[in-house]
Amino acid sequence: MKTMTLPQFLTEAQIADALTLFQDHGGIDAKGKIQKQVIEPNMDAINKKLGQDNDPSYLAYAVVYVFSQVDEQHWS
Repeated sequence: MKTMTLPQFLTEAQIADALTLFQDHGGIDAKGKIQKQVIEPNMDAINKKLGQDNDPSYLAYAVVYVFSQVDEQHWS
């Protein structure tokens, strides 16, 4: 698996949608909602952008992880 940033595979609008879901649901609930509502509907475009087939569950987890890290740094 190669290293990536969110803007490498999600649009600004998709990142904003994912952030809203993260803020509204947090934790594992956010992961499932981000996967179903943001990642899965865009898998073809995401795979093309990243140049490989990807696991939507892993990508949703990665999005939640990034938001969690930013949130933690914000409150530290």
